[in-house]
Amino acid sequence: MLAGFALTAIPLAPASAAPASPEVNQCNGTDNGGGRAVVCDITITNNYDLDANTTSSTVTTTECHGFAGVPPVAPCATLTESYPQLTTSATQCNGSGNDGGANVICNVAIVNNITGSFTATAATVNQCVGSGTGGGTQPTVDCDPLQNTNLSTATIVQCNGSGNGGGGTDRVNCTVGASTETAALTVKVNQCVGSGGGGGATVDCSTRLTNNVFPAAVVSTATPTPTASPMVAPLVEAAPQLAATGFDSGPLLLSTASALLLGGLVVLFVFRRKIRRPGRQD
Repeated sequence: MLAGFALTAIPLAPASAAPASPEVNQCNGTDNGGGRAVVCDITITNNYDLDANTTSSTVTTTECHGFAGVPPVAPCATLTESYPQLTTSATQCNGSGNDGGANVICNVAIVNNITGSFTATAATVNQCVGSGTGGGTQPTVDCDPLQNTNLSTATIVQCNGSGNGGGGTDRVNCTVGASTETAALTVKVNQCVGSGGGGGATVDCSTRLTNNVFPAAVVSTATPTPTASPMVAPLVEAAPQLAATGFDSGPLLLSTASALLLGGLVVLFVFRRKIRRPGRQD
């Protein structure tokens, strides 16, 4: 009892927040020579059970470097890794391809599979701010959406300060596909910022962030079926047959129960009579 009391007296530690894996970070500050190209992709799948507080993620990265104008660029390196934690950030292709005629082509795709109840809203975006300057045929920027949400709070930051070396039309072409965000699992994207700054350089980048909701599993509790005692069960089973013959089985069951109770009392009385107290010695 004392051990049990001691265990119950120990305070339980509160459940910790879901841990995150190391940040995904690639293709930054690369291919800054004339006529170079950088082509990089990040794909993240997160799995998070809110009730069980279980997490996992799978990350696939592809990285290619070579000459501009001939994408896909080879050779490419592809790596897939799995983590017991969530992956909550993707950073790539920032400060890259900054010389004449360079190509920057980078993409991020994130899928969050969340089990439990949560609310998702449209992802906040800060994209293509201060890009496409330095002259050239207008429009030099083709971005969808062209948004300027607070930089410190935006979920997706992309293609800012890029393509500013002059050149042709639509040289900064960046998109954010139908994307959502949720406080249950915050994932940040930062890519193609300060890139493609040489004359005639191009920047083509995209992001998509999807949150899928799955209902929590419902655990059913089976109701135990009451069982009759071995002596009463045969009579209970026989009651329908007796009733079918026109015989009222109610008094029989009541009489049987009374007889069992009376028999038990008689046995107890006889047993007690057999116990003799020790007599006095002369």
